[in-house]
Amino acid sequence: MRFLVLGATGRTGVLLVKKALDQGHQISALVRSAGATVDPRAQIVSGDVTDATVIAKAARGHDAIISALGVKSISETPTLITDTVRAVVESAKTSGVDRFVILSAFGVGDSLGKASFLAGPLFRTVLRKKYADKAASEVLLRASDLKWTLEYPGALNNRGDSRCTEAVLEDVTKTPIFPSTSRANAADFLLRSAVEGTFIRRTVVVMDSK
Repeated sequence: MRFLVLGATGRTGVLLVKKALDQGHQISALVRSAGATVDPRAQIVSGDVTDATVIAKAARGHDAIISALGVKSISETPTLITDTVRAVVESAKTSGVDRFVILSAFGVGDSLGKASFLAGPLFRTVLRKKYADKAASEVLLRASDLKWTLEYPGALNNRGDSRCTEAVLEDVTKTPIFPSTSRANAADFLLRSAVEGTFIRRTVVVMDSK
């Protein structure tokens, strides 16, 4: 299959691209600079991820768009995720690619109500601005006609492949006090959902298990 990846140079994106290429898929990585460090097996496309025209051109001929995009500085790019999702939604009108799998975070939107008594205040204060951008982007996504899938991982870590649980948000009743998810598991879910076409228009919580 062919996938356009956003956020391919981030720590989760790098793992996603490698997993996809190792499985024989074709990857196009949309990056800000043509000189970005990306797996040499991938095709590099330089451009602005918030430009619908750029995304539409890059996405044509692909099976899906997968986003592992993160925000390095919320003060410099406070609406990066919202602007990117808006561009992806708009791009589908001309690209013909309506499958979109995106990495978000547990604590965003309705999942905040399922957070522990210790994690909840953290999401509402320290991560408030970053999560507000993600939440706003998801309002656009849910109102669109895209075949989207949202992944809600816990705090991302570098532990590598490990056991994890996956559950549709509505079915989640109990979570760890401070949930965490390895980037390898987060990347694996993104790719698997895109390949298998699972969890269409659903939000899935992915967390490492003990």
